[in-house]
Amino acid sequence: MNTERRPIPPGRVSTIRGHWQRPALTAATLGALVLAFAGLVLPRDVADALQRAALTVVIATPLLRIVWLCVRWTNERDWRFLAAGLALVAVVGAGAVAAMGR
Repeated sequence: MNTERRPIPPGRVSTIRGHWQRPALTAATLGALVLAFAGLVLPRDVADALQRAALTVVIATPLLRIVWLCVRWTNERDWRFLAAGLALVAVVGAGAVAAMGR
């Protein structure tokens, strides 16, 4: 089996498959759902922490997906998409830093 990754010619589809991405996204969604539901039924002290954890998972999941895509684009040497992904992560990071400063 040839595991060498090569740049993708223009107009072609990526050869890298995200076999673990779908189960990971499904697990994150179910995890956030379980945390949010538990936050509704448990005592207030525990509920607040679980609701914050659910919100963190909901916010972090798309960002982690973008980071994962940046790794794929690096492996494929697709510099335009890599630059766009890194710019998006930088904008979100700058927003988070600005929000923490308030």
